[in-house]
Amino acid sequence: MSEAIRVGIVGAGFFGSMIAGACAAHEAFTVVAVTDAMPDAARRLAEAHSASVRGSFTELAEDDAVDLVVVATPNHLHAEPAVAALNAGKHVFVEKPLGIDEESVGSILAAARGARGRLIVGHVMRSFPGVRRMVAQAGRGDFGTIVEAAGARRRVVHLPADPGDWWKLDRRRSGGELLHEIHELDLVVWTLGEPAQVLSVSGAPVAHGDGVVDSDIVTVVTTPGGALGRHSVSTSAHRAEWWFRISGTEASVEADFRAGTVTRYVDGVAVEVTGVFDDPAADESLRSSAVKSQSYNSGGPGPLWMRTAVTCELDEVAAAVTGTSTTLTEHPATAALVGIRASGLSTAGVAR
Repeated sequence: MSEAIRVGIVGAGFFGSMIAGACAAHEAFTVVAVTDAMPDAARRLAEAHSASVRGSFTELAEDDAVDLVVVATPNHLHAEPAVAALNAGKHVFVEKPLGIDEESVGSILAAARGARGRLIVGHVMRSFPGVRRMVAQAGRGDFGTIVEAAGARRRVVHLPADPGDWWKLDRRRSGGELLHEIHELDLVVWTLGEPAQVLSVSGAPVAHGDGVVDSDIVTVVTTPGGALGRHSVSTSAHRAEWWFRISGTEASVEADFRAGTVTRYVDGVAVEVTGVFDDPAADESLRSSAVKSQSYNSGGPGPLWMRTAVTCELDEVAAAVTGTSTTLTEHPATAALVGIRASGLSTAGVAR
C-alpha cells in the first residue's frame, strides 16, 4: 500500500486517544474517522486529528474511506465492532486482550475466517525488536529443541484513592488482572503454540473496594510435544520482576525488561547481551522506569520506552496490513483463550 493507511478509531478514551495520536505521528497512517458511545469524546478526538465523526461503529465499519478499524473500547466491548469491521472487509486492530469470554473471542475468529481484512491483535511486546529476535531464533532452532518458555510481571500496584467507576478495576469489564495484563502470557504461548493443557492457581487475597480479590496468579501450560510454559502475574509483590525467557537444549535467552537487556546463555554463562529496543535511549528509559512505583490510571503520554513501544507496534500493524509481517496476526486468540481458562472463566473448565 503506497498511500497512507486510513484509520477509523472505535473508542475515544485513553487508548483510543493515544493510538490516534501515534497513528497521526506515523508516516504509514492517517486518522480519518472516530466513533464513541459518548459523542462529545468522539467529537474532541476527531477535531484533534481533522477527522470525521461517525454515529456508530457500524457506520464507521461501512465507511469506504476507512482501511483499518482500531477497536479501542473497554475489553468486554471488543467483539461487536471487530466483527462488524471484519464483515465489512476492513483490516481490524483489536487492543489486547482479544476478548474476556469464549463466546466473544469465538465470534471474532469466526468473522476473521475468510475475511478480506486481517485480524491484528495489540500484543505490543511481540513488536519489541529484542523479543521479536528471540522468538525468531527459537523458531529457527538456534537454541536447540525448546523445552520451556516463561514470563513474569510481578510488582506492587498502587490504586487511586478514589478511582470511581473505572472499568479496568471491574473484572466483569476487564476480565481481571491476568487477561488485562496478558503480555507475558502471550509471549509464552506465541513461542510454544497451542497448549495441550492449562493449569492455574490464584491466591494472595487482598482487600479491594467492598470485597477481596486474588493478587497473585500462576499459570502453567504444556504442549503436545512436552515443552513447558510458565507465567506469573502479581500486583502485591514488593520484589519486582519483569522478564521473558526461552530455554532450549543448546542455549537459553532472557529479556529482562527492568534492565532493558536481552541475554543469551550457554551452560549458565552470558555469551551475548543486546537491547530490548536496540535503541540506547529507549532501553535506558526502561531501566529508569523500573525503579519508580507502579500506578494505575496515572494518565499522560508515558515514558520514552512506552512511546517507542507504540511506534514499534504500529510498524508491525502497517506490515500486517500490507502482508509483509505476521508478528501481530499469528495465534491471535491463543493467549486470550488460555487466560480465560486460567482465570476460571471458561465454560469448559480448567484444572486449578
